Amino acid sequence: MSKLYIYNLGYGLFPLDWEFCFLTVDEYKEKLKEKYYQNEEYNHHIAGDLSETFSSIDKTVAKAKNHFKKEFHGDENLRCLPMVFPIPKGDHTNGVAFCVILKRDEDGDTLVYSPIPLQYLNENI
Repeated sequence: MSKLYIYNLGYGLFPLDWEFCFLTVDEYKEKLKEKYYQNEEYNHHIAGDLSETFSSIDKTVAKAKNHFKKEFHGDENLRCLPMVFPIPKGDHTNGVAFCVILKRDEDGDTLVYSPIPLQYLNENI
């Protein structure tokens, strides 16, 4: 897997408290599976095998959790299950990449892990 860009929306400043509008990883996979099998032949042609997509999501989640555990050593309890969302890669593949959101229980610090740079998350408000 390639590099993950990490955006910390926290340190008590601007944590992401909109968790209700994101799907957990399991919820997302279930919805993805439903849509995929509605037109399996076409979707397989466009996106490839669904198990590869799930594997990509799982690898991103694992890498994010490892970083999160190191970042908040001893206080890495999650407020909610890991959440995921897709974003267009913006390249010749016409594919998507999957971003992961982890939210710390302690004070709501939120980290967004993305394989694609999300430059606007670096900007100070």
